[in-house]
Amino acid sequence: MFHDAEFMPFSPRAKPSLRAAVTNMIENWPPEAYREGHAVMRGLWPILPATVLLTDPVLIEEVLIARAEEFVRDRFQTRALSSAFSRKSLFFAEGADWRWQRRTAAPAFRHEKLIELVPTFARGAHAQAQEWRRTANGGIINVAPAMAQLTFAIILRAVLGQGAETLDQRKFLAELRPRVSTTAWRFLFARMGLPEATPFPGSRKAAASGRWLSDAISRLVANRRAEGRESKDILALLLSAKDPETGRAMSDAELISNLYMFMVAGHETMATALAWTLWLLAKDQATQERLRAEIQAALGQRPIGPEDIDRLTFTRQVLQESMRLFPPAFGVGRAPREDVTIGPHKIRAGELVIIAIWCVHRHEKLWDEPYGFDPDRFASEKVKARHRCAYMPFGAGPRICIGSNFAMLEMTTILATLVRGFRFKPAPGHQVALASHLTLRAKNGLPLVIEVL
Repeated sequence: MFHDAEFMPFSPRAKPSLRAAVTNMIENWPPEAYREGHAVMRGLWPILPATVLLTDPVLIEEVLIARAEEFVRDRFQTRALSSAFSRKSLFFAEGADWRWQRRTAAPAFRHEKLIELVPTFARGAHAQAQEWRRTANGGIINVAPAMAQLTFAIILRAVLGQGAETLDQRKFLAELRPRVSTTAWRFLFARMGLPEATPFPGSRKAAASGRWLSDAISRLVANRRAEGRESKDILALLLSAKDPETGRAMSDAELISNLYMFMVAGHETMATALAWTLWLLAKDQATQERLRAEIQAALGQRPIGPEDIDRLTFTRQVLQESMRLFPPAFGVGRAPREDVTIGPHKIRAGELVIIAIWCVHRHEKLWDEPYGFDPDRFASEKVKARHRCAYMPFGAGPRICIGSNFAMLEMTTILATLVRGFRFKPAPGHQVALASHLTLRAKNGLPLVIEVL
């Protein structure tokens, strides 16, 4: 068990603040959310409604699994996250529309399809290692943008195959940043009841970036349809996919929306998780050495292949513990279709309920020493003893992230490749600060000393 004060880099606020609402909204989640099964977060002003936060796995299971049909994605989160995802996508779909989109997309994310992508993941990670060997030895590198560029390049190759070469990756990432950074403002304005057209800092740039990104994805889909070539990438699978029950295929608008969602959500969550993992390993040299020993024993110096993934048990545990302490998706919003009672709370139709994943993962009654870094929490016997909603980096229930297996395969491959070749150490003098927008990022980056082994 390794402890560091930065593993909890802020103090929860008893009273919410406007500054936190637009920089790191989880600071406004009250202290009792880490001790009790539910909490109420008061509004910033008397006219704003309070919000119920759920942190009890039993209550969370009720909302996300047992009574999932009674809840929808809340209008506040929908408005906030539509800065990153189209409202036509699987992410926002509800009811019958969600079910047919999920059935149609699911075959592209089956394990037997995804495991074939491990060599693609390994080649991308190897390219990153080669770059660091040229530029890093003993120097300081901010691993947050490095992981963003790496995971985006890999997901482009996995999703688009040879078509990845036609997209300006740097331009895409540059245009994505203003879209992602507006999430907190959109959420706040939605809670205040302001019209969607209400301007906020960066709104004009975000709108222009959204148009560029949509046009770029549209061109990719149009070009692939025009080529008509066979391929095994995810775009090809989606182009040929049909609902097994009705035979319906996705329209171009639905295909573009979902392709955009997979590319953005896929690279953003993995980049965030990997950057936090490297930072945690830099803090805990003993765990880093133990991880390196597993990788060397399993692989030696040969490239990672599909057959190696199951042998990297501790590697996956490190990633899981990293996503417990710093979950990329820090909360999930739901709203009841009709008035309901959850625990002691009567919640009206349409009102916001937050599944406070950040607090669940650090809950004092669910975890021993919740602010420590201990990958052994995820040994199989300990996992079996926990409630299934005590740990939810990819959500839970029927709407669990469709790309969770893709993410774990890619992150395991990347982490094993990088830790085998480098030693990571903390950058002197750096103090971490959080920014909760689309994912839980480090506001001031995650610079690390990187030494070539």
